[in-house]
Amino acid sequence: MRRGALAAVTALAVLTTSACGLLESQNGPAAIVIPSTNALITESPPSSLPPTSTTSKARSSYTAPAEDSYKRAVSSAPRVGVSSFHIGATTQTGERMNDVSGVHFSTPDRNVRCSTGNNGSGALVCAGEQIRGPRTARSNTPEGCDWKADLAVLNSEGIATGGCANLYPVLYRSHILEYGTTIVTGSFSCLSDVTGLFCLDSASDAGFAISREGYQEIHSDDRAPSEILGGSESTRSSSSAAVPSR
Repeated sequence: MRRGALAAVTALAVLTTSACGLLESQNGPAAIVIPSTNALITESPPSSLPPTSTTSKARSSYTAPAEDSYKRAVSSAPRVGVSSFHIGATTQTGERMNDVSGVHFSTPDRNVRCSTGNNGSGALVCAGEQIRGPRTARSNTPEGCDWKADLAVLNSEGIATGGCANLYPVLYRSHILEYGTTIVTGSFSCLSDVTGLFCLDSASDAGFAISREGYQEIHSDDRAPSEILGGSESTRSSSSAAVPSR
């Protein structure tokens, strides 16, 4: 009897131990592999993360304060009247004509010359050796085009380098746009500065800068060089030393 009772007690202990082990094996992993995920779902990305590709390409990310923009620099300079800018010659040594259509001007150093309104085109076109467009005409160029790589064509669609000289004629021997002044004709405005020529089109907000460093496409709300903001001392002092019109 004692042996039978001892065996029964032993068997019961073994069953109890096995059942506890089985329960622990079932309940233990459940508490490990199912952590709370609320923090991961509601947490916002850290502010130190780099911007997404969409944000980094947005123009507003690079917009300069209004007081530092090209638009402000060009518009704040003294404006000249356009009545004396309707003169020019069709060739470098040709006869100078008065009262021609369009507006025509040159920088004081004569390195850049610009015309607008020729042939009825709604474009501002400038020629200069710093402008280096494609050497050959584009595939959609009209037949008979006299292609020139040193032209910058600005219109309501934007800016392009290279163009047809016979479609966008730029006159020679035009009136000089003195340093420190801006000329405005239609939607176009250009600032002449000792550091270069800066032109914008209000219809497209596009433009270009032609300086000692070369040619560069710009936008009206891009940050302008400090030298042309607010009429720098170098710009004002050099205005009186501009080369006379000839």
